[in-house]
Amino acid sequence: MKPLQTFLCGLTFSALLFTSCQRDTLDDTVITANDRSAESYEQTSANAKKNPSGQVCNPNAYIITLESRTYINGQWEWVWSIENPNPGNGNNGTAQDLSNWGMQLGACVDWASVSGAAYSGNGVNWTNFTPSYEVNPSQGCLTTPVLKFDFGTSGNARSYYKLVVTQDYAAGAVTGYYKSGSNTSCCTVSFTGIGCGGPVEIEDVE
Repeated sequence: MKPLQTFLCGLTFSALLFTSCQRDTLDDTVITANDRSAESYEQTSANAKKNPSGQVCNPNAYIITLESRTYINGQWEWVWSIENPNPGNGNNGTAQDLSNWGMQLGACVDWASVSGAAYSGNGVNWTNFTPSYEVNPSQGCLTTPVLKFDFGTSGNARSYYKLVVTQDYAAGAVTGYYKSGSNTSCCTVSFTGIGCGGPVEIEDVE
């Protein structure tokens, strides 16, 4: 082979090798970028929670606290409070006043053991109502039976909710929903409610 031909062949081979290496590096970069994009999407999807209208809701918009679980006159009184830590119009991280909310009960809870319910704006003066355990069609965030409290919040003042049962149940993580204005909308939440550590019949000792 003539020297010129040898040189040209060597030059062509080097160009092909460089192009191949560059393509491999490019492919690796694309795969890495795609992997990162997928991870970012999965992380975003895990953090985002959408209600039925497609809006992203905030499960931490309100603070639900189990205030007490007290044995009184042969019955157990459970009291929760709800507080809106950042009241506003529902934009820029604020939450509108709560309209109503509902909770699921543990699967072991016998509805016949529920003897009363009430709500209060101050935890002292209570308004009693007859509770029911059914699907609340006014919201689509939680389509299973719930105990609905048709009382909300005003500003950052706490509201209180009471449930009276005749059997002893354990506290545990349960699911509920909240419903608010059109901006905050509705969302499912997890909080400490009536779980499944019982029930156990309680005898009033004289």
